[in-house]
Amino acid sequence: MAKTIVGLYDDRATAHAVVNDLESIGFGQDHLRFASNEEGKTTGYDIDATNDASPDSLESYGVANEEARFYSEGVRRGGSLVIARVHDDDVERAVDIMARHNPVRFEDRKEEYLTDYDESADAYDKAQVVENRDRYADQQQQRLQEIEEHIKIGKREVVRGGVRVHQYVDTEMEQETLRLRDEEIRVDRQNVNRTLSPDEANAAFQDKTVEVVERDEEAVVEKTAMVTGEVTVGKDVNVREETVGGEVRRTRVEVEQIAADTFTTVEPEFRKHYDSTYAKSGNEYNTYKPAYEYGYAAGTTYKDRDYNAMDKDLRADYESRHGNDSAWDDVKDAVKHGYNRARAAV
Repeated sequence: MAKTIVGLYDDRATAHAVVNDLESIGFGQDHLRFASNEEGKTTGYDIDATNDASPDSLESYGVANEEARFYSEGVRRGGSLVIARVHDDDVERAVDIMARHNPVRFEDRKEEYLTDYDESADAYDKAQVVENRDRYADQQQQRLQEIEEHIKIGKREVVRGGVRVHQYVDTEMEQETLRLRDEEIRVDRQNVNRTLSPDEANAAFQDKTVEVVERDEEAVVEKTAMVTGEVTVGKDVNVREETVGGEVRRTRVEVEQIAADTFTTVEPEFRKHYDSTYAKSGNEYNTYKPAYEYGYAAGTTYKDRDYNAMDKDLRADYESRHGNDSAWDDVKDAVKHGYNRARAAV
């Protein structure tokens, strides 16, 4: 059953190199398609970047709708698309080759590409293509910064409370009992029968006025303001020492060396390949392990050469070393798988 493998690359040269590698392992006109708006050398598999790389066209290859729109938008922005229709047995090889050339990751750009997708939009011009590539090239260079916080300690005045003093006027009644003297004029008239002497008579018969003044005492209230106490409002200033501080954060960047793949670290993948390829043969995994080891070692040594170019030499060398252990035709798939896995790891 055929499957579709799609890879989007930021520039035509990289995508062209992918096509060349796929050709070198036997893929051709029946398998490959190439779409790009960027000018450059033809691959022999070129299709129209506008019509044949549209979402509808890509969906006809079996690409999901969301991914089809993503790839179509990528081509519009100046990317180049490689499409491979391969048999199930060849999927792993095709994927290894495409992954080796660092395709655009769907997860990294899907939000922007799918949001901006417009089937009627024009393709990017050269300046826009360069700007788009540079922007994502910068994003690929991730920086981890070492950051630390610094604490600045000072002081400030704050209101902690206080007093408010009010003065009110209170009125109360004060009383005191006084003895007051009141005068009252009293006129008494008495009948008297006495003869006056001539002198008295002369004195009596003269005009005369007797005046008596009546006086009373009344209470007089006089108030005098007296200071009876004072309230003084002020404040005392005390100086105290207080130790203050706070937590500060800082980031540390630790660089961890990641060990390169070795046969031991990837051996579970070879066991998986054995299960799908050789398990029904009745032979145990250890029968094919030397072939996997040989292929992995050769792929590490000849990382720049495709397996098909090395097939004859590898066969001769393997038979010279292991001819007595197993026939080449019985283990060549294990050698090939080990070889391609080593190249993919480099």
